[in-house]
Amino acid sequence: MKKWITSAAIFAAAFFGYAVQAANAAEDAGEGHGSWLLLMFFAINFILFVGALFYFAGPALRKFFADRAVTIRTALSRAKSALAEAEDLANKAAARMAALSAELKKLADELEEETAFQVGKVADLAKSTAERIRRDTEMSKSALSEAAKRRVRAQLAESAANLARETISRNFQPADQGRLIDGFMDKLGSGDPR
Repeated sequence: MKKWITSAAIFAAAFFGYAVQAANAAEDAGEGHGSWLLLMFFAINFILFVGALFYFAGPALRKFFADRAVTIRTALSRAKSALAEAEDLANKAAARMAALSAELKKLADELEEETAFQVGKVADLAKSTAERIRRDTEMSKSALSEAAKRRVRAQLAESAANLARETISRNFQPADQGRLIDGFMDKLGSGDPR
């Protein structure tokens, strides 16, 4: 590239003197006649300017644009990986939410089953307790009734014995005692204890 710039600089220097003369002649010729030589001078000047710009600024511009491209590619790569990671997290979160809703439904069903089981167990326990209380009441009632009957019988027997003792002590005579003993002995001799 240096060779080309050197050649262009030599050509421009050689042509510059002629271009200056042509520019002066064109000025003298007047406005109506345009100068192709002047146009060519400006075109060569522009080409030289662009060539110098590419020569001095080209490597820096290439390096800048290459660095910028690397930066953009890196940022794009990071953005793509972040997007993929975010989508993966979103998919995992959605799957987890679906699993949680299924697990929540399962837990609700299990809780409902356990509640029904416990309610049934409490109902069975209440029925058996009520039956046991009914049996205990019946047993207590019959025991109390029997105890009351025994007490009444004992009291009646005691009252009858007291009444008999009083009646006997009042009305019992020695002749009655002999007759009673004779009647008892007769029963013993006949073998009939009644």
